[in-house]
Amino acid sequence: MSGEPTAPIFRSEEELAKLSASERIRYRLVGADCRYHANDNIAAFIRPGEMDELRAEVAAKMQGVLESLVIDTESDHNTNETAQRVAKMFLTEVFGGRYMPMPLVTEFPNVERLNELMILGPVTVRSACSHHLCPIMGKVDRHPAERTFESDRAVEVRPHL
Repeated sequence: MSGEPTAPIFRSEEELAKLSASERIRYRLVGADCRYHANDNIAAFIRPGEMDELRAEVAAKMQGVLESLVIDTESDHNTNETAQRVAKMFLTEVFGGRYMPMPLVTEFPNVERLNELMILGPVTVRSACSHHLCPIMGKVDRHPAERTFESDRAVEVRPHL
């Protein structure tokens, strides 16, 4: 829309410091032309201390959701601090793989062409439905294919599956 003032593309560190954690992280993602869909890993764009800020920000917004749902979080002992618990759950469990770096995994060719049943696991997988923002949990077994990976790293990779 012509004539409307636009936000500057480049901001100083002082200006960025005034933004919320989510706005700073989003600013870095957009500046890097990096996609940030619900199941994308954005760990490289989060600076030290911002996860705590992000958790507080999500908790405040979740408190607003509970209030809009007309839930008494003050006198109902079941919902005291629910906003904080939900924020922690989303950031560290449901979308945990989004906010922490993917561990390095060594992949190597299946030179012996192993095709018999090779069971790794079952590995418990936790993910999130990006359409409904609800957790998905299950177990996965890994079978040999053209390429395989270090089995001892499966537990570290799990949050990123």
